[in-house]
Amino acid sequence: MTDTSFGGEGQNRLFIIIAIGLAGLLVLGLMGIGGYVIFSRYRRSAEEVAVAQTAAAATAEVQATAEAPTEPPVPTFTPMPTQTVAATNTPVVPPTTGTPEQTRPAPTPVRTATPRPAEGETPSAGFGGIGAILAGLALAVVLVVVRKVRLAG
Repeated sequence: MTDTSFGGEGQNRLFIIIAIGLAGLLVLGLMGIGGYVIFSRYRRSAEEVAVAQTAAAATAEVQATAEAPTEPPVPTFTPMPTQTVAATNTPVVPPTTGTPEQTRPAPTPVRTATPRPAEGETPSAGFGGIGAILAGLALAVVLVVVRKVRLAG
């Protein structure tokens, strides 16, 4: 028979239930990520099949067109170009602005476009699959350490 009037055993049970719930959420999240990867690959492979079929149809059309007899091209008259600009010996002097002692203003920052992911791709958030696994392991270590500290104290 356990004595729960001091809250020792009841709090440990509650902690275990919460820890199991968090671990279950982690497992569900990993399963969701795995399902997303599997279904996105399936959709991508279906798109690749459609592209391959389109390419095969285009190749067959080109071959059918190449096999058909064609008439030889008729020669046309093309006039020779004539030169209308005469070269001159004019020196190019770069324009000067201000005096050489003046300091130039600081350059202004240039805006650059942020690259967008291709259609159907998930944008990179800087946290890859290995990082997610390491974060999950770190969470599990924190749970174990907290449990040990609670039992010791």
